[in-house]
Amino acid sequence: MARCPECGGEMVSKNKRKICETCGLALTPSEYDREWDKIRASKYDRDEDLQKKRKREYLHWYESSKN
Repeated sequence: MARCPECGGEMVSKNKRKICETCGLALTPSEYDREWDKIRASKYDRDEDLQKKRKREYLHWYESSKN
């Protein structure tokens, strides 16, 4: 089942478009795919930033505990 990229509601296919039953967002299949690609890319970037932050914090902790 397709989910709306804006509100997470259920999307139904009508007249070559996907329409959200909750918020009314209407997208073509290619627009729908692009929206979800943006969401996935931003989540990946956040996860990567979080990993880098954790590594820096660990390195700082490790170096300070050696003294």
